[in-house]
Amino acid sequence: MFLKNLKMIKKESLGRKEFIQLSALASAGFAFSCKNSEKEKTNFSSTDYSSKNKGWIPRKLNKKPNILMVVLDDVGFGDLGCYGAEHITKCIDKLALEGTKFNNFHVTALCAPTRACLLTGRNAHAVGVGNIAEWGRDHDSYRGWIRQDAATISEVLKEEDYATYAIGKWHLSPLDDQNASGPFNHWPTGRGFDKWYGFHGNAMDHWHPEMFENTQAAYPNKSNNYHLSTDLVDKSIDYLKDHIAADSGKPFFTYLAFGACHFPLHAPADDIRRKKGQYDEGYEIIREQRFKKQKKLGVIPESTKLSPLNKSVKPWSELTKDEKALSSRGQEIYAAFLEHTDCQLQRLIDFLKEENQFDDTVLIVASDNGAAPGSTTVPSIDTRRAAYMNPETMEEKMAYIDLLGSDNSYGGSSTGWSQVSNTPLKWYKANTYGGGTRSPLIVSWPNGNLPKAQLREQYTHAIDLTPTILDLINLNFPTKISSQVMLPLQGLSFAYTFDNPNQKTRKQIQYFETLGDRAIWVKGWKAVSKHQNGDPYKKDIWELYHVEKDFSEINDLTEKEPKKLKELIDIWYKEAERYNILPMADDTMGLYIKAVPKPKARYLFFPCSTRLDRLSGPDIYNFNSKLRAELNTETNNSNGVILSSGDSGAGYELYIINGYLHFTYIYTRTQVTKLKSKVKVPAGKHLIGFDLNKGLNKDKILNLILDNQIIGSVKLSEMWGIHVPNSGLRCGENRHAPISRDYTPPFILKGLKKVVVDLNLPSNN
Repeated sequence: MFLKNLKMIKKESLGRKEFIQLSALASAGFAFSCKNSEKEKTNFSSTDYSSKNKGWIPRKLNKKPNILMVVLDDVGFGDLGCYGAEHITKCIDKLALEGTKFNNFHVTALCAPTRACLLTGRNAHAVGVGNIAEWGRDHDSYRGWIRQDAATISEVLKEEDYATYAIGKWHLSPLDDQNASGPFNHWPTGRGFDKWYGFHGNAMDHWHPEMFENTQAAYPNKSNNYHLSTDLVDKSIDYLKDHIAADSGKPFFTYLAFGACHFPLHAPADDIRRKKGQYDEGYEIIREQRFKKQKKLGVIPESTKLSPLNKSVKPWSELTKDEKALSSRGQEIYAAFLEHTDCQLQRLIDFLKEENQFDDTVLIVASDNGAAPGSTTVPSIDTRRAAYMNPETMEEKMAYIDLLGSDNSYGGSSTGWSQVSNTPLKWYKANTYGGGTRSPLIVSWPNGNLPKAQLREQYTHAIDLTPTILDLINLNFPTKISSQVMLPLQGLSFAYTFDNPNQKTRKQIQYFETLGDRAIWVKGWKAVSKHQNGDPYKKDIWELYHVEKDFSEINDLTEKEPKKLKELIDIWYKEAERYNILPMADDTMGLYIKAVPKPKARYLFFPCSTRLDRLSGPDIYNFNSKLRAELNTETNNSNGVILSSGDSGAGYELYIINGYLHFTYIYTRTQVTKLKSKVKVPAGKHLIGFDLNKGLNKDKILNLILDNQIIGSVKLSEMWGIHVPNSGLRCGENRHAPISRDYTPPFILKGLKKVVVDLNLPSNN
């Protein structure tokens, strides 16, 4: 009877009432602590550890050590050389030799929630970041920004006279707050960082990023082989130079969050060229090679089995010649992207060593989640097009194969190679299997006498990092900051592992939830479910793994251990209640549309003013629109940009070349509409612009306007929604991503006073 009801758990939702009823079927012996085996008891401690029982020897400090936290993006467990990859990651590999490596460190499976855990020492839902801001909603656990009483480690360290610097990806601010007017209380400088240079969103163009410094838009100099990863390290070094010059004895905390290797995959051409041909034998062979190397390095237990290919992955032998060419090319770019990032990090390490700062720096390297699943069997040219619009054809992809990785692409990875990144695990980022949650972690601190070239296998999670750092530097977590009572830490320090390699794992429980995918880890056992978007949660099927013995989660024990599965599901629901996880939501597109800032009837722009976020611009797709620019020119051969939005993958812009008004609309890279006015804009004061109105069927008609006269017309048969472009809106110039490629940036228009865009919104909007 119980087994029959167990199968119901796998097929149906556990509504609160039904779950309690089913729980009554279990005997008291189902309690997790009662009937564990002797083997299990020896691997997990039952001690209730207090702050006085840290389990490691506090270091005697002459000064507070520096802290450098480096977070990679979408880099899988098996992607680093020291974790089994063929990638050349000399810098990170050397840090592993000089420090301690962990193989049982876990994250939330999604970028922003993991960052919230890393920075606060608390579970993501508990601090309001159960999801990314783009999919945020009106629920305390899913807003996408950190609640104010959940102090970040930067806020804690600032109280201890640390200088605090954030460089790179933030992704912890509401969408409405990401423009020039703020508010800025959820920006890095509002959450304890003295300085910030970086970007807000999740997928940043590495050739033309939209950067901020503190609370102002920043425009990096792109004249000398610019790349974002290089820029981030340059700025890190600049900040630290200023810091050392001002007060070399003051400790610093630097949070360096690279955009690599999140899509778009962008790498310098020379780096890509060096990888040519290295992946032609296919992902199955490379994955097997990594697996063998992992065992040789001892990164995974000898008993580990390689998980089978995910259902979304076609065997390499079944790919066509073109599919193999595209797939290999995509992996060459990914490898180049990662190796280039490693080289940039090396420059920062070299600087710290040159300035005698390295030995007294606690250095942490981790990834925010496993590798992303990729779009299809082969990489995309433009990932957002593949996600939100019509799919790219193989003909289009082959035509762009040599441009992948350049600023003429915005592509991602492919399913097969993404599973290689997560070797030996299955599934990907956003899934609560190991492929999404198990991350590399390296901790180095020469003056702290941490173990060198050693591996630690105790179970740890992102929420445990902040408590660990505080233990390493002999600080207690404050109960109040600026008279505000702080939410207690929820993580458990793993500092004990450094001095006691054989000590039992102290952590007892860790839950997971990402867009309906769920898991619960309890003392070496794991229950996990993979949710299908749109399905009722009652259809989710739970699986059970003894991950202490089954590293890659391939031996489902549901039928053999039904009581154990029942216990873990029960615990997951208790954790869900404790951390306010329910109700869950999986409609990412619906959430996205609701999270996008609401349209306004009128938008006003001034030349060379701060750009507007891509999701905050006028929605000319859904509404008829009118653009008018006030221009006072002294020539009939004016040149310059009036308004630009997006990039060369999806965008539009209005501009003047040699006096002629031009409009370019990029629906896709291969579907481009261009219009040139019949007459020039003469010298003097004028109102110029366009009217865009619905025509027959789904077509829209765009008319170029000069002083209320139509000077050109074109039909736009297809247009994209506001959520598709990769870049924001700029006025009077284009210092950002190219769109038409008809001019040399910044292409400033002299004599432009302002631009007004009116949307014909319905009265009830």
